[in-house]
Amino acid sequence: MSLQELQQIRRQRAEQVTLGQEFYCRPRRRRLTIETCMEDYVSANAFGDKHSACHKCAQGCTNRQEYAESR
Repeated sequence: MSLQELQQIRRQRAEQVTLGQEFYCRPRRRRLTIETCMEDYVSANAFGDKHSACHKCAQGCTNRQEYAESR
């Protein structure tokens, strides 16, 4: 698979991201909506809550970027 094909797949996936979508959150080990994930991720990083599972979470960062790309 070429780089262009991978980028196209990623763009198509990003276009489909909505706040109500659910996914399995690995750090929390439960299903969350994109909206809840983004709220918790931004709050944990903005306030430096290092005890939160959302602090510097790679999955939360990816969700936020994909949602931003879809808008």
